[in-house]
Amino acid sequence: MTFRVFSALSVGYLAVGRLAEQGRLLVHSCFQRSINLSHSDGYLLSLLSGDFQDLPDAIRISVGDDWDWRYQARIGQVVTFRQGMLQGAGWCVALNGASRWQPKQGLSQAWHPALLTACRHYPTLAWQLGRYCQQNHSESDLQLLPDMEQRGALRTPPPRPVQLRLTDSPERLAAEVTALIGYGRGLTPDGDDYLLGYMAALWPWRQHPLLANHDATLRRFIGNQLMRTNDISRHYLARALEGHFSAPVCQLMSVLSSTASIVKVQAAAREVMQFGASSGVDCLAGILHGLRTLRSLL
Repeated sequence: MTFRVFSALSVGYLAVGRLAEQGRLLVHSCFQRSINLSHSDGYLLSLLSGDFQDLPDAIRISVGDDWDWRYQARIGQVVTFRQGMLQGAGWCVALNGASRWQPKQGLSQAWHPALLTACRHYPTLAWQLGRYCQQNHSESDLQLLPDMEQRGALRTPPPRPVQLRLTDSPERLAAEVTALIGYGRGLTPDGDDYLLGYMAALWPWRQHPLLANHDATLRRFIGNQLMRTNDISRHYLARALEGHFSAPVCQLMSVLSSTASIVKVQAAAREVMQFGASSGVDCLAGILHGLRTLRSLL
């Protein structure tokens, strides 16, 4: 069997810290262009081909079109990290020289002017979501926008509307979170991706006096329900609870807080929607729902 050596293109900022701990990982799951490795404490480290987006806990690597992780690795195989080298059975990844990915601007507290600017971008994002779904025949088990006609909308049951409001009681908020986590189709279910986008939209303004209680209560309920979804989706939601998101989501949130052009906003939204078969559109729909919640602060 030929031994393959890959070069790392970039390493996520959270992965850097975990890789400093020399240790042993196991293959958790394999896909054509990506693989997930698990640590003994449940931590997931992803290896992604170079055409994937940067993630906080991922290493992007240069692989050829002939490489398919489904045939090159098996669940449970041991992977070790020593002296800058991540090594599995028949392959290794050299991390020396790889760039470290970290959001250029943290999603820090911002107040009224930036909030007003972000909400003004809402029509552009909503139009972009509808157009993208129509062109790419995207489907979701959730109603992505209140007035949007969706593919498969006449099916039984129809796409589920999401009820998240700033004025929701803790009981109502808990019920909606329970209904959404693990709900829908996909490797990361529709409801999980929607909640992730919603949390991303609220994150920069989470300490606003009128939002803080809603945001904290929502996050507490999501944290308490994480075991109701699968390992991979649980990992992403747990990171979102701490304010860690993918490169496209971070970029979009940065663009929304600026006086960016419509073209730039549309490009950033496209990057978000291109993640997975439906995960990206669910996430953007959640961001739009978050903007609707934020508008009630104005």
